[in-house]
Amino acid sequence: ELVFGAVKDAPPDKKKKQKDDDNKEPKEPDDRPHPRCLGVKIGDDRIIQFAEEEAESDSKAVLSMNSFVDTFIRYLPETIRTEFKVPRGLPAQSERRPVFKILFALHGSADDLNVTGADLYRLPSAALPQDHTDAETGAFSFGEIGGYERKKADDAMVESVSEDAINSNPDKDESKSGSGKMVKGIGRNKFDTGVSWLQISFPSAKDPSFTKRHGKITTCVVTIEADDDFVFGFDSKPALYVIRKNMEESGESARLLERVTKDLIHYYPQVEGNVVHAEIRGPFGRGLSHNPERYAAKGIRVDTPYPGLYMGGSDLTVGDSFAGSIVAGWLAANAVVGYTALDFWFLEKNITNDLKQFLEEPDDGTEEEDV
Repeated sequence: ELVFGAVKDAPPDKKKKQKDDDNKEPKEPDDRPHPRCLGVKIGDDRIIQFAEEEAESDSKAVLSMNSFVDTFIRYLPETIRTEFKVPRGLPAQSERRPVFKILFALHGSADDLNVTGADLYRLPSAALPQDHTDAETGAFSFGEIGGYERKKADDAMVESVSEDAINSNPDKDESKSGSGKMVKGIGRNKFDTGVSWLQISFPSAKDPSFTKRHGKITTCVVTIEADDDFVFGFDSKPALYVIRKNMEESGESARLLERVTKDLIHYYPQVEGNVVHAEIRGPFGRGLSHNPERYAAKGIRVDTPYPGLYMGGSDLTVGDSFAGSIVAGWLAANAVVGYTALDFWFLEKNITNDLKQFLEEPDDGTEEEDV
């Protein structure tokens, strides 16, 4: 949970203006001074924070590399969220379905099993080109990949993202999360062997030194979406997924592991009989869905309405991408220092150039040759 300082009153001139305008609509929450983020409260109830006087310095910051949903719906204190709301546009977003990671230990090296570092994706819902044949002339024309109708629907959805309306006064029937009443399921989803989305990767095959260090063993990770036996989604604002309890007791995890193993053997028959160990981990959250509404939201950015709190993580860039997370962390570091787009584009001021200026390259004992 995030820890905040005391809520400060508005400046005197604003307070007077508010008193004179009692008959008018109340001010938007964004116009009021937000409390400063001082630190975090971790699982064992320990609090790690700056002193409130010390935190007033711009050099003191709390950086969240978690998703926007986790940070502002699950970690933001309810009293703070109710009074000051979440970043603009966040209620219009939707959380991506959580995933399971199924871990396999296989007997034999990557060469023995004839597997590579390339990942395999099964994409059941990948759009096909919407080709068209004229009924009268028989003329054939190539269509757009992904479908024109879907593009029109996306454009309409982006136009419907009203930043101010979304983050103004909440409905009276808000849930405990402070972001909408969670009453409606998002849709039935069941893992179907041979059909549902999955990703198969062999991390050890990506490391040339793995066999030398660990012997003839190969690691495999299969990623699948958690189906409705394990999570359920709600038509809240933002749309959220909640993990069901007592999954192990129901036996669904063991049955899911069997189905995933069957899929793995289907694509890589050579691993049959070589599975030394298998286990299932998760579900793990994946942050925001990277749909058009996510890029239309003005509040999905590094700086937040709460002083001292900055956002990093792949929600800002590209989800499920290590490179995207690195770039998001770089953006957050620049924001904490105070660099802006003007500094970056025109003055070439950023933390990368700062490091180059003040850090010396290590001397490895070799001399550079002129080319």
